[in-house]
Amino acid sequence: MLAIVACALLATAVIVPLQARRAAARQPASVPSAEPAGVQYVAPTDTPESTPTPPTGQVGAVQVQPTDEMPSPQPTEPPPPATQPPAPPEPMRETRAVWVSRFDLKDNRDIQRIVDNAALANMNAILFQVRGAADALYRPGLEPWSAILTGQLGADPGFDPLAEMITRAHEKGIEVHAWINAYPVWQGSTPPPANTTPLHMYHEFNARFGNEWLQWDASGPIRLGQRDYLVANPAHPAVQDRIVAVARDLLERYRLDGIHLDYIRYAGREFSQDPLSNRLYAEAAAQRPGLTREDWQRDQVTTLVLRVRDEALPVRPGTRLTTTAWPAYKDVNGWYRGNDGYFAFYQDSQRWARDGAVTAILPMLYGTTIHDFLDRYETLARDYVENTPPGSTVLGIGADYDTFEPIAQRIEVTRRLGASGQAFFSYGALEDHSYWQALRDGPYSQPAVPAWR
Repeated sequence: MLAIVACALLATAVIVPLQARRAAARQPASVPSAEPAGVQYVAPTDTPESTPTPPTGQVGAVQVQPTDEMPSPQPTEPPPPATQPPAPPEPMRETRAVWVSRFDLKDNRDIQRIVDNAALANMNAILFQVRGAADALYRPGLEPWSAILTGQLGADPGFDPLAEMITRAHEKGIEVHAWINAYPVWQGSTPPPANTTPLHMYHEFNARFGNEWLQWDASGPIRLGQRDYLVANPAHPAVQDRIVAVARDLLERYRLDGIHLDYIRYAGREFSQDPLSNRLYAEAAAQRPGLTREDWQRDQVTTLVLRVRDEALPVRPGTRLTTTAWPAYKDVNGWYRGNDGYFAFYQDSQRWARDGAVTAILPMLYGTTIHDFLDRYETLARDYVENTPPGSTVLGIGADYDTFEPIAQRIEVTRRLGASGQAFFSYGALEDHSYWQALRDGPYSQPAVPAWR
């Protein structure tokens, strides 16, 4: 028995080192290890001392070395993190608005066509004129139905144009802003009917305030047919109250995205010399020495803008207040023969933008003075953009061109100057020239969301 054990031990001592030498000859200098970093793996040597000697009477376990047929363990890679879907690209931010006049609407079918055309052109805001001359293209309200749809002031057309416009535009992702003519009261040489419900402002205010609620020149109150519109007095408290109330009523009853004030200016340098304004200015000048009549009149218009912002907009949080602005803030180039916004119409639109009285101003950069002059357009546009905070100027563009090229050029100017967008005057002009597809195929090929600040 002892002889058999001795022979086994001898065989082990000879065979195991021989296997070790053959394996070592086949292994690379370095062997991959699954040990923690910093622990060195030492390959067995070919000496018998590398195998511990078992105690007497026991047979030692044979250490098996890696071979080509038995690959050594590989490091375990951590599982890759869960992949997240790529974030969608940020949409282009650019306000693309169109003025939709009350004269663009003939019946209910027009509303869907207006919305469809705006959507086709990748526009994102409709400025819908709902108050032209102290009347309403929405369910009254404080003022009677407009005669635009029926031919008769105060007659119900059988549908609510503003409600329809909001519903259909919102379905297409387009904003709707209620466009309000602020000071115009009536148009034409004959007064409005006196039998409407509610009573038209012309008759109501004449009964309450005589003629002091109108703008006056040196010869007296403005008369029906004397100018394009009969216009109310910006300094009269009841006039301000009415316009604020109209804006508030609209926001209370309709899911509007904003209020847009137009004709937010005096009718001209000669206005207003009414007795009420004379008294109020004298009182203000006594309290503020050095106050000029011109600055006081600008303050009357600014006060109305601030009141709409502070008293009407909070009714529907998130709504915007915008206004038109006369093409030349100050007529430094003489193109308007001195008839500018600041000095001639007492409109301080750039101040409204700088002071945050409005979300944005929309300079009306169209009309015969600049229609055919791209350089004039750019000069006036630059003055507005450079003198107002970023995001507070949306530049107007006339659409009554025989080719699309002048429109595309003006869009390029607004973008190069850093304006927050464009507003087209008007829907009717775009429709007459069928420029919707040209906009979509050209400068508006990429959809955008409004860039209100």
